[in-house]
Amino acid sequence: MNDNLIPVWDEHLFWLEVLQDHAYFVRDHLSVSEAEYVRTSQQYIYLFGELITLLNSIPRKGLYYDEVMISFAKRAWPVVKGYFEFEGNLQSLRIDNKVNLNLSPTYLNGTLAENQEYLRILTFLVQGKEPVPLPLADLMDLWLEDQLGHVLLFEDLLDPIELIATKQAEAYINRYQAFIIQNRHLKGYLRFKEPNFARQREFANDVGQTTIEMSKFIYSMVIKYKENKLLNKTTLRFLEHHFPETCYFIKKLSYYSPGLSDEASKCSLKRPSYS
Repeated sequence: MNDNLIPVWDEHLFWLEVLQDHAYFVRDHLSVSEAEYVRTSQQYIYLFGELITLLNSIPRKGLYYDEVMISFAKRAWPVVKGYFEFEGNLQSLRIDNKVNLNLSPTYLNGTLAENQEYLRILTFLVQGKEPVPLPLADLMDLWLEDQLGHVLLFEDLLDPIELIATKQAEAYINRYQAFIIQNRHLKGYLRFKEPNFARQREFANDVGQTTIEMSKFIYSMVIKYKENKLLNKTTLRFLEHHFPETCYFIKKLSYYSPGLSDEASKCSLKRPSYS
């Protein structure tokens, strides 16, 4: 099946901005005593920035089989793979409490899974081939964990005085935990059922609508953050990282649930400016 919702140029920009953000988060959550890892994360921030600059010099209408896009994919591969190995090493050290990094191993599971998906896409693009879209069940595996992670982090980042926002976040946590259990069973049905059966497509719509709703909640919290009306312990970059990833999920889901197409056409894959 063909997925024409996200052009290859936009796919690259989305993933490179996401991974550069991840490198910022690692840098910002490392102790200054971890000078070597701070330097390495800063180096990846620079390398992803270089790739974004290079991408911006390429015509946006480039197709996956164009030489210039194949060449770009080949330039991106070692940086994306190198960062994957770097974060993976930090996760291993964090599990054994051998690095002063204020991020959990499970947080890094999420960022590594996203990095791995870009690597999967790149394996096609470096050959000038059109990437095979993730099946719906696998798409859910990746992005349900991501959305749950976002709202868990949001809850954790709130000051204890923000009881109302915390309660609202808890409601979304419960919904995403339920979705993850549902997806596990729907995936099991595929042993004897053809993919994209009616209940699975209805599930895609349920998840999409909840994701849009939660994104509006997070957006309202970001407005409060910008107006200094939300007590917390995080940065604007960390909060706004939610939006392009949510847009990407909705765009991919809309292939399976056309009812999400309107929202998918309106949202932006580009990260905010953090200004």
